[in-house]
Amino acid sequence: MMFYIDRMYLNKMSKLINKKDIRTAKKWCKENHLKLYKDSSGEFAYRNDFDLAFDLPLINELKLKYGDNWEDFYHAYKNDELYKILNSPKSKKVEKTGYVPKGKLSSKLFGESLK
Repeated sequence: MMFYIDRMYLNKMSKLINKKDIRTAKKWCKENHLKLYKDSSGEFAYRNDFDLAFDLPLINELKLKYGDNWEDFYHAYKNDELYKILNSPKSKKVEKTGYVPKGKLSSKLFGESLK
């Protein structure tokens, strides 16, 4: 049994990250800690490593927003099924502000729902 690991060459990478020059794509790879390899066809990175580096800002945002459920949202995003999970009742996040109104005016403005 032989496994095939998909490679992504710099010219395709530069199109995906919306850069015109291969040197800029190399700089992007260095800034995002994406290791480049060389073969006779040119420089490349493994597809899974590129996907992770490209999606890292999204992953960090999902971790902040949804906590332990971030993986469900990420997989739904990758499979183009995000609309299904966003409409589900378990996806609604409840934020507590931690602010408790102290005076009558604050209670009128913010109500008792923030406690």
